[in-house]
Amino acid sequence: MKFKTSSGIKSIVGKDLITDRYVAIFELVKNSYDARATEVIVSFNTSNDSAEGIGSLDDGKIYIVDNGVGMSKDDLDNKWLRLAYSDKQEGSLEEEDADKNSFREIKNRVLVGSKGIGRFSSDSLGSVITIRTKVNYENIEHQLTVNWDDFDRDLKTLFEDVSVEYKESSQLSRSNIDSYTIIEISNLRNSWTEEQLDGVTEKLRRLKNPFIEDDDLDIYCGVNIFILNQKYNLNKSNLIYSNIANVLKEKSINITASINRSNEGEYKTTIALHDRGNLVYIVEKSDDSILTHVDEIEISVNYLTTSAKSTFTRRMGIQPVNYGNIFVYRNGFHVSPYGEEHYDIFGLNLRKNQGYSRYLATRELIGFISIKDSKNLFKETSSRSNGFIENGYFKTLEEFYMDFIQRPLERYVQLINWGEIKKSGKEVHLEDVDIKDNEKNNFKKYISRDNFKVLSFNSELDFEKNKPEKIIERISESINNPKPDKNKLDDDTKTLSKQIRDLKKENTETGKKAVKTERKADLLEAQNKNLVEKRDGVSYGEQITHHFTILAENLDYALDDLLDIKNNIQESDKEKFLSAIEGIRSTKLEMEVFRYLLLGTNFDLKAPDIINWYEITDWYLNKGGRRTYYDNFKSSCNIVANEGNEWLIDSSHTDLVMMIENFYRNAFEHGASFIDFTYYENHIEITSDSELIDESLVGTIFELGFSTKKNGTGIGLSQVRSFLLDNDFQVTAKNTNNLVCFTISK
Repeated sequence: MKFKTSSGIKSIVGKDLITDRYVAIFELVKNSYDARATEVIVSFNTSNDSAEGIGSLDDGKIYIVDNGVGMSKDDLDNKWLRLAYSDKQEGSLEEEDADKNSFREIKNRVLVGSKGIGRFSSDSLGSVITIRTKVNYENIEHQLTVNWDDFDRDLKTLFEDVSVEYKESSQLSRSNIDSYTIIEISNLRNSWTEEQLDGVTEKLRRLKNPFIEDDDLDIYCGVNIFILNQKYNLNKSNLIYSNIANVLKEKSINITASINRSNEGEYKTTIALHDRGNLVYIVEKSDDSILTHVDEIEISVNYLTTSAKSTFTRRMGIQPVNYGNIFVYRNGFHVSPYGEEHYDIFGLNLRKNQGYSRYLATRELIGFISIKDSKNLFKETSSRSNGFIENGYFKTLEEFYMDFIQRPLERYVQLINWGEIKKSGKEVHLEDVDIKDNEKNNFKKYISRDNFKVLSFNSELDFEKNKPEKIIERISESINNPKPDKNKLDDDTKTLSKQIRDLKKENTETGKKAVKTERKADLLEAQNKNLVEKRDGVSYGEQITHHFTILAENLDYALDDLLDIKNNIQESDKEKFLSAIEGIRSTKLEMEVFRYLLLGTNFDLKAPDIINWYEITDWYLNKGGRRTYYDNFKSSCNIVANEGNEWLIDSSHTDLVMMIENFYRNAFEHGASFIDFTYYENHIEITSDSELIDESLVGTIFELGFSTKKNGTGIGLSQVRSFLLDNDFQVTAKNTNNLVCFTISK
């Protein structure tokens, strides 16, 4: 028997998955980029150029036109029409394209698509797509027309049985161009207002990194800027262009970081801070974190001074707070929704509420994180609008950003605004503050922590002049001076006034926080009082009597087994001996798990129940289910399944948590710095950067008594396999991309 695919799969990977009209357009533009295009046209065509935009569903068309390598008939038949097929793997096209002389090499370009479903995004824009395409070694145009609604008429129809229309034409739609692809989307599913059309332009302005100048893709966008089978001249006004770097230059406080391979072949991290064009410091160190698995990471963040905000608004025509904040680009393209106006990737606004004048929020920052990632280690969610799966790489990036970008920038801003670091915040490390030293030397020590070497430091910095008491002294001297310097007096007065305003705001926030703390205390008291009642009639006494009695009996039986064989262990008894040890170790772990499940949850632990494995794993790893965590060891849980209901399993809470705990401890004990649990629709992947498994041992690591670590018992993974087999699952292990990956599947 074989799987059969309903025609309804089209909607699942198309309009139901990509619901944002802007993201749908981005996916098609990214396909042009992967086709090695240097020019892409996004044209909204309408028979009437009215103020209402394209108008109704029946009279508008959208064109995505590029000068990429194009597609042959074979490409259309065996690649474009094959669901989930992509010839884009790890940053390069298949060699067969080079053989056909259709491969166009562009320096430093890394392919951005790999799932083979981006083409289906057109379904969310319109019901009919027509593709006209030409490759440079043919003199004909291939035309393919797909009516997406044909797939929805009868879901009993197989996906591959729905016909699409193909024909060839000797009349070319673009002259004097060796290769091209024209995508025409008609029967639009939604109307487009003038505001939404402007929104496409603005979002395309952020699609490619607007902070850098060396862009190799020109994107044009507008109404009726491409007319099929007509000559046209692209208007420069329709070219999407934005170089924020020049706008912010010498106006903001800028901190940059790069993680890449040096000329000597060693990975280095270099961080620099400039204050309105003047260098403050440069630090550097050798890097061996997991971020070095990625090809390259560049970070640039600007703290917007009042002057920078004013300049940005005047030259960009939009206030920076409405433009965005910290954008993330992977292989040159924006990862949605990072950087968008209301999205806070690292929780900076929450920190701001905890310390108004100590911390910086998204409204004060603008910048980017650029990741060159040919190995697809930073994985995007399937919907393409929910950012990255928060695996170990993402969490390490977050820690790096907070430790070496956000906090140093906040310290510096505090120093220039107040002349000192406010030491009331828990994130300020007091151990690097020498009360005998001045603020400048303390700051220099701070930036050289964690093995960073100071390559350059501005020795002329004078932070202490901005201390409030120093400002008051200068104001007093100016008042008593017969000929005061009015400019200096005005500057000092403005600085002091700003400090007073900030103090007032912080006092207000502190008052609000105190009220919230009091309310939280009342809530905790009420929860504590009603804890037993919230267990739906299952009392502590019932559970303790039931479960601990069984656990004690299990331990007793296991000990009896050991006493029987301890003085005379024969070869034939080794399996029995290991089994007895496994019983004790399993019971010990079960008692630990049971204790904190009993204390920390309202689960009924007496019997199996239908539970959501993903939710339990997420709670245990990310939301405080595990009471203690190993230092410098990160864990995460993500889901990329359609609904998550696939992981409703009739099983035991305790046994599931024991499995998670075994994987967690196993990774840490084998030298890992992170472990990721990712739930897919029909399998689970547990990935870590632990010591790789010897290929000859991959098939034996689940056997009872087998261990790859010194003094190991060889019991943990055996318990994992037993639990999974009891629930009709299989588990396998392999090494991939220098990571250890366990796969759980039916």
